[in-house]
Amino acid sequence: MLMVLSGYSIMRLLKFSEMARIIARADIVMEIVEARNPLGLKSRVVESLARKYGRDYILVLNKCDLVPPAVCRDWIDYFRHEHKAIALCVSTVKRIGIVRLRKMFLEKQKEKEGILHVAVFGLPKVGKSSLINALKNKDSAPTSPYPGSSGYTKGITVYKILPGIYVIDTPGYIPFDVKGLEVAIRSQPVESIDNPVAVALDILKMIMRFNARAVEEAYNIDAKDPLDVLRLLALKRGWLYKKDKEPNIDEAARAIIRDYLNGKLKFYTLPPTVQGFNP
Repeated sequence: MLMVLSGYSIMRLLKFSEMARIIARADIVMEIVEARNPLGLKSRVVESLARKYGRDYILVLNKCDLVPPAVCRDWIDYFRHEHKAIALCVSTVKRIGIVRLRKMFLEKQKEKEGILHVAVFGLPKVGKSSLINALKNKDSAPTSPYPGSSGYTKGITVYKILPGIYVIDTPGYIPFDVKGLEVAIRSQPVESIDNPVAVALDILKMIMRFNARAVEEAYNIDAKDPLDVLRLLALKRGWLYKKDKEPNIDEAARAIIRDYLNGKLKFYTLPPTVQGFNP
């Protein structure tokens, strides 16, 4: 297994061999991605293993409250010709999509006429544990605000969500076919990223191409250059180096990364079939 050290926890990532064993034992395989950037977080590995073992595959577009409803519908339409896809939001009182997901499980259980196991996979910080808590109507699965922080899923755990229906919660998985910015910020705790400034600059460039006012809306900072954004954010928050009182842009960069992960910086992509912004 891959263990990533941080200042306050050990981040465990799921191995491919573990994933294969879990999928072989499951009846349904759910892959969780964020509705903001489904293709940037989706792995063909999970889907291909589900097909290899003849398991039902469901793609869950979580955090659909972070994008306009029409965008969620466009993504569902985009994926529908390949496999089942459902949009969810577990951070609101309504918990959009949970009732439909439970119904899908019950239908499969009735078809199987026995105990049903649902395996849940996804990159870190896509909301796997929050989804399980919503399915259970309880808060027994630990959740974490950022990869590697307290509450991050450290082991493979089975939860009963309905009579005869069990969900297998797994640590985050970084598949070899998922690359780029999303992997850089999800494969390790934010505090452990070697060059947070470079990562934050890439995030800001991507977001500011999508929405020129995103930074101003989030921080009340009017700047067009990403490096100026880091400098002004550090000054605004009082993050200064003790020796020379220069702005601590490393700390500002880590704040940008966290705010991208938690949705404070407004951003989303569109399906390839829809004209618009894609990074």
